[in-house]
Amino acid sequence: MIFRQAWKIFRREGWKNLFAKAKKKAALYRLQETPHRTTFSTTGGTMNNPNDTVKNWLQDNRNNFGNPFYNLLNFLVAIHEDIDDLKPISCSQYREYVQTGFLNKMPFPIMFPEVKEEEDIVSFINAFDQAYLHKMIHGVFVGLISYLTRQKANISLLDFGTGASCGLYGGPSGQALFDSLDTRHLHFVGIDKAHKPGGSVFSHAVYIKSDILSFTSERKFDLITGHHVLEHCYNWETVMTHLHLLLKKGGYVYLSFPRFGGFYDTTYRLMAPLDHCANFDLDTLQKHGEKIGLKLCLADAYTDPNSRFNWMVNLLPELTEQDIADCFYDLCVRIDAKKLLGLHLYGNYVIFQKI
Repeated sequence: MIFRQAWKIFRREGWKNLFAKAKKKAALYRLQETPHRTTFSTTGGTMNNPNDTVKNWLQDNRNNFGNPFYNLLNFLVAIHEDIDDLKPISCSQYREYVQTGFLNKMPFPIMFPEVKEEEDIVSFINAFDQAYLHKMIHGVFVGLISYLTRQKANISLLDFGTGASCGLYGGPSGQALFDSLDTRHLHFVGIDKAHKPGGSVFSHAVYIKSDILSFTSERKFDLITGHHVLEHCYNWETVMTHLHLLLKKGGYVYLSFPRFGGFYDTTYRLMAPLDHCANFDLDTLQKHGEKIGLKLCLADAYTDPNSRFNWMVNLLPELTEQDIADCFYDLCVRIDAKKLLGLHLYGNYVIFQKI
């Protein structure tokens, strides 16, 4: 009965109202010490169904009932049980749901791997998400850099909030992304306030410990990228205006961010109330961009089946471990396979051009 009541509350109030109410309590939850370190448990034998596994975990860790993660996990179980008798969506319904609102006015073709429909909708969702992530990284992200390197003899690239390892521009993964491109004439600048960036795969690279609003440069950039950064900027409008000043005319800005009010964003905010401090949607972002001279060229959904919700383990190491974080994500996918609530989706990525 309590699970059905939780589902009715969710349908009536929506995530935004639930988030506003829960946010007031989240600060108190963060101050409370966890009674004991939680470990993954499979009491009663190995469980293949994430719902059954989570029930065991909730029972074993009931002393953590005041933690947002515990309650969110319990809420997912309630939804999953409430929709148990519903018929799964079709592959075409999921494809249309993810691709709705896709805007593409880029001057180069964007490749998207073919995804065959499967009888098992959960398997199809996972395969489709992998293809969609491939399109985002290889088709759009690397595709844009490749396009710019073909158009100009020398290009300059700025990545803000790049992290200690230069994000997608560092390490073996970065090398694999750009090994097919001639980047000898690409000048890279990576900035981050919290960490001194390092480890760029590009030969001509500068690392600066700075936030974006404190960063100035006589050199204007052909491309500016910010992956999971804008949601951490309370004054995001000022950041966008500053990016405009740093861009060359005709230059591009590539940004990714959560769908604010969505489940991923709400979950993150409940666990780290002071972290995601921005609040905008695609329409608001587009209008502000047009106001300052940035034209929206591409907007698309952002899926991340590789990272899933792994950030939970780093954010709450005293509470959860990888196994239960995987169950959390799997439950989101199974619910989306019937209700299309977008619980497992991360958000959006966009590309603006300075006009």
